[in-house]
Formats: sequence, structure tokens, C-alpha cells
Amino acid sequence: MKSPQNDDKKQEPKINYRTPIYLQLREIVRTKIEDGEYLPGTAIPSENDMAATYGISRITVRSAVDALVNEGLLRRVQGKGVFVVGNKIEQAIEEFSGFVPSLGKSRDQTSAREQTKLLRPAGDLFASRFRIDPEDQIYYIRRVVNQESGPVSLEEIYVPYDVIPQLNVVNSSVFSISSVFEFYGVNVSMVRQSLEIQKCNSKMAHILDAPDGVALMVLECAYHDDSGSMIGYSRTYTRSDKVSFKVSLHRLD
Repeated sequence: MKSPQNDDKKQEPKINYRTPIYLQLREIVRTKIEDGEYLPGTAIPSENDMAATYGISRITVRSAVDALVNEGLLRRVQGKGVFVVGNKIEQAIEEFSGFVPSLGKSRDQTSAREQTKLLRPAGDLFASRFRIDPEDQIYYIRRVVNQESGPVSLEEIYVPYDVIPQLNVVNSSVFSISSVFEFYGVNVSMVRQSLEIQKCNSKMAHILDAPDGVALMVLECAYHDDSGSMIGYSRTYTRSDKVSFKVSLHRLD
């Protein structure tokens, strides 16, 4: 399944010197975001590349990018670049109550690494969950979350192609599926979660570099839209010796 693409190389806008250069570049980048040339969840060109493209200094590029970061259209990710976050919907998914991973007193930096991203047929199981045909395409993403001390969890994500066709260009090592839903204006009205304990098998022990027999906490999340239809599903296997989970409960008045 392919999305139509325009192979013609677009001519870049010219920079003039009648107005501040960083403001011109800011508007050029903003236009590329609004026109869909720079998609949410993807990195924009580096400072060096933009400086070379427009014949301006890196300092000027940085000023333009900083302005869009301050507006919330871009986000800097250390060691990875600057990414488009687009216009978020009003309610963040993180506002839903539920199980939240806690690293306790650990000061390790946490990062994610995408292992797999592909389109595959839904099959009978996910066709039933997503209410689509078994032959319909869904995205499958697998990523490992690491601390400095090593892997802590493996996350598997399933999203129907029609929900976010552009998911193939999103950097899943930087953004969670919750963030991607926000970026693309997909309204999640409900998240169903379940948490259970499983013994770590040899395959998972190898992926997570876990000791034999360590318990894994398996968190399943089903994302639903306003109509009640499931629009995403994730399953996360987390080492119980590295991470604990907490849940917040709120009184209903």
C-alpha cells in the first residue's frame, strides 16, 4: 500500500535581506509544517543542512528553530535532533488515570530504540479487535526501552493503517503512540488497561537481558475513540526488578 508521492524536487524559497532573516526562516519552516512537507513525529533538517540550503549562518537557523520550539511546533530531543510535534488536541492521553511506570529512585536516563516497524495484514485476532477485515493493513511497531544500565521493557504496538497512514515516517524511538495520536488529531476518549504478571521466557530474557525466571509485568492498553471503536493496542513487557507500576484513583462526585 503506497501513498501518492510527488517526486518533483521543490524549489526552496529565497531569503532576502529586507526583513530579519531568522523570521523569514521561521515562516518557511512553519509553512512546510502546515503544508505537510515536515510531518509530525519526523525530524526537520539539521542546522548545518538548513544553513547550507539558505546560505545563512547556523546561529540564524538556531534562532528560527528556537522560536518554533517556544511556540510548541517543534521539540528538541537530545542526541536525535529537532522534531515536529504539530498541533496537539486539547486533552493529552497522559491525563487518563491508570497504571503508570515508576523508576523509583533510579537516576538513569531512559531512551527507546525502535526494533521493527512494518505493515502487515490484521489477521483474525486484530480484525476482530479493530472491527476491520483480516486482509486490511495494520502497523506493527516493536521498540525496546533502555536505561543506562540496560533494557527495561519491550513494547509492541498495533495501529490500523487508516487511523494514521503517516505512521511509517514517525520516529518511534522518540515519540510514544500516545503522543502520535495527539500530533495527528486522533481523539482518544478512553484507554482500557490490564496488568498481569508473567514468567520471563528465554526469548524475552534475551531481548531484555534479564535473569532467568525474573517476573515480567505485562501491561495491555486498548485505545478507543468517541464511537467506542478500538484505534490502537499496545502490549508492554517490563522487568519487575527494574520498574514498578503505580495507579492513581480519583473520587467521583
